[in-house]
Amino acid sequence: MSEPPDPAAIAQRWLRLAEEDLVLAERSAADHEVVPRGACVWAHQAAEKAIKSLLTLRDIDPPKWHDLDRLASRLPEPDAIDFDAIDLPELTRWAIEGRYPSDLAEATSSDAQRAVDLARTVIETVRRRSSPR
Repeated sequence: MSEPPDPAAIAQRWLRLAEEDLVLAERSAADHEVVPRGACVWAHQAAEKAIKSLLTLRDIDPPKWHDLDRLASRLPEPDAIDFDAIDLPELTRWAIEGRYPSDLAEATSSDAQRAVDLARTVIETVRRRSSPR
């Protein structure tokens, strides 16, 4: 029989994917030939994967949800509190609005930069919470 997957290794992979998505978001936001919506979608993906990394590290199977507040609420209390100060709903909106036509306004360059900044904050928070205590 094979060994069960190592949660720390899986969490590390989630975080690596989050960091890769953040690079895509940053580059998209900086490139004026790319629509700002692209950076917003990548930023959301980066934050979602980062939170799923921490869930995995805490031995919680990450649900297939895109709502970042809902994902963060699955974390144990000390971890979850760190996400209260981050505007996760602002990023979550790009999970839907960024991928599907809607009646809402198009993303702007400032939306893209805000999304990138929020995603970076989420990843930094996950890194801090993932450090050995």
